[in-house]
Amino acid sequence: MANELGILIEDRLLELGWSVSRLTLESGLSADVVVDLVGREQLPAMPDAHTLRQLSTSLDLPYRQMVVAAGVACGLPKNQEGEPTFALRFATNQELLNELRRRLVRGHGDAGSQHQRRTHLALVKQVLAHEAG
Repeated sequence: MANELGILIEDRLLELGWSVSRLTLESGLSADVVVDLVGREQLPAMPDAHTLRQLSTSLDLPYRQMVVAAGVACGLPKNQEGEPTFALRFATNQELLNELRRRLVRGHGDAGSQHQRRTHLALVKQVLAHEAG
């Protein structure tokens, strides 16, 4: 059984009609790297950002999707929404703001939504302050 990242890569290769050889040419990654990511049941470590960006660009998939799939492939725990809990470390400020907006709209009718909005706003302010400092 393949890992989450391997499944994502294989599915996209099928959609594009590409072989692993074509992916190595398009991405600039070695065949050993690609085969290692696709062939393992679980990844022993998180692939580096360069590798994930090359895959994202060449497969025309969102970088965040690649990061999340790689995190799951490494066996990292997921949060309530099914994403690895580390995913924020790879998020840009714009992605954080977009996620905040999405959560605010989704949680608008919830009883605890006021508290959630304040918590999310505090998190975004903290990230923006960290980026500015």
